[in-house]
This record gives sequence, C-alpha cells and structure tokens, in this order.
Amino acid sequence: MFWILVIAIVLVHLNLEYRLWVRREEDVFAKYRDGKMAPLTAAKWAYYAKAVFLLALILLQVAGLEFRGALIFAFTVYAVLLQWLLPFKIYNFLNLMLAVACLAEWAWTRWGGA
Repeated sequence: MFWILVIAIVLVHLNLEYRLWVRREEDVFAKYRDGKMAPLTAAKWAYYAKAVFLLALILLQVAGLEFRGALIFAFTVYAVLLQWLLPFKIYNFLNLMLAVACLAEWAWTRWGGA
C-alpha cells in the first residue's frame, strides 16, 4: 500500500503541474468541488489541506517518526481534511480509503506480525 500511496502522490502532482503550466487550466481544483462550491473556495480548502499535509509530514519527522509512518499519518490527515472541508466526491473518498489501507498496513507490519 505504501508504494501505491507514493506513486499516487507523484502522479497526481505531475498531472497537476501539467494541467497548470502546459494546458494552462484555470480550475485545476475542480475534482474537489461540486457545482455549488465556487472554484476559489475549493482551491482555498484544497490548498489548506495540502499545507497541513506538508507541515504534518515535516513535524512528524522532526519528532522522530520514520518517513514511511510520517507520510502515512500526514496523508491521513490530508484525506480527512478533504472529506471534512469539501463536498463529497469520489476522488476525496478514494484518498480516504487509501489512507485507511495504508494505516492498516502500517499497523499490521508494526504490531501484527509481518
């Protein structure tokens, strides 16, 4: 699961950069919102969730948690924030499911046996 998370983060980021700089799309955060939410509001909350993710990643590592655990916990916070701050979308829900799967795998390898 961890490598799926890493690959997903890299691919989503590369796709965002492509859409922003090559295709010059203006509403790059459309996947986070529904028709009732303004594009700028969705961008604000998606940016906030990503900023919390990065800050959590840094602080967890500074606190001594290994990178794998720090990435999983920071991504989980990000996925929860997407669900809480933005309308329900399958993309946001899939982020949460990936976070739960990564947490389960991390806990299993740490305490469960493998």
